[in-house]
Amino acid sequence: MELAVVLWALGQLPAAMAGTGEVVLGPQPWLLLPWEKLQLFWSPGLALPLTRLRLMEGPWFLWLDLPPPRIALGRAPAYALVALTRGPEGVNLAWEIPAGPWISLFGSLGTEPFCGLRFRRHPLWAALLVKGGEGWWWCGLSFVP
Repeated sequence: MELAVVLWALGQLPAAMAGTGEVVLGPQPWLLLPWEKLQLFWSPGLALPLTRLRLMEGPWFLWLDLPPPRIALGRAPAYALVALTRGPEGVNLAWEIPAGPWISLFGSLGTEPFCGLRFRRHPLWAALLVKGGEGWWWCGLSFVP
């Protein structure tokens, strides 16, 4: 799976659950545009945008990503965010745990294992993603339309 798509699908639980938009710079820049219960994801490596449809919101979150078909069920127990995703690549448990108001640890366990640190000063953020022994820096801006 393309690195930007992995980060969008499994590493941006706050954006998925809140339905926010993002402009992201990094090894593979991307854009996430929200519109009501829909989010459109586009990266220069993709011919067509990917779509996320939020089917259920808080305290349980359910969303469907197309293409590929991927369904995710999420919850925000206390301050942590967790989501169980099922797609063509298999099952993943995505998570994000805030360690403070400006830093959190995030990652995924399953067929797409990775971990990372996210530094926030709303609306700006920066993240270090480690996957397969390699690290990538990302930075972005979150927005609500």
